[in-house]
Amino acid sequence: MSAVFDLEQIQAELESEDWEDDDGNDMQRRSVYLGTVFSLCPSGKYYTPWANSNVTEDEANQDEAWYEQAEAELDSIGCSLESGEGDPCDLYAVEYRDSPEEDEEDEEAA
Repeated sequence: MSAVFDLEQIQAELESEDWEDDDGNDMQRRSVYLGTVFSLCPSGKYYTPWANSNVTEDEANQDEAWYEQAEAELDSIGCSLESGEGDPCDLYAVEYRDSPEEDEEDEEAA
């Protein structure tokens, strides 16, 4: 199976993004929009495990294989594949890091 993403392009786009505080924890994140499930997944469909009458078993298997490969590729550059908060059909490459304040506190405690 060929590569799902151009990882060098994703890394370059991430480098141009500002880090933002991730609500509710001591992490920061930056992300890059990849596209929608309609344009990225082999089936071109959005479905859930409990309501999937719009997808065949073969399409679901192809999508599962696609997600596994996409997640593995992004993991190789320290990112994860995540759905959009406002629209779960949107997919993003997301990178996390410890908040700089947390790193300073760790250094002071040492």
